Amino acid sequence: MKKVSFIILIVFIMFIVSACENNSASPKITEEEAETIVMERHSGGIGEVKIKSVSHSSGEYIVEWEIDADCEFGTDYVDDQGGKIEKAEETNC
Repeated sequence: MKKVSFIILIVFIMFIVSACENNSASPKITEEEAETIVMERHSGGIGEVKIKSVSHSSGEYIVEWEIDADCEFGTDYVDDQGGKIEKAEETNC
């Protein structure tokens, strides 16, 4: 009886763990849309916005960008569900 209870407990724990891993929502916006959001945010200056890299982690796109003419560069964190810029870091030379 103890073995059966132990096996049921292990199966139940494995079920809970696997359900938690699959619970993360898939992104509603694409990487390209995140790039466009960042480019629109920084457009209007002297130079062209260049996207250096885009990565996805913990529910947000991390977009690194630069504007050579203004000597600006930075990183914007774009929410992958609604496209809102959650945080931005910017540096000027």
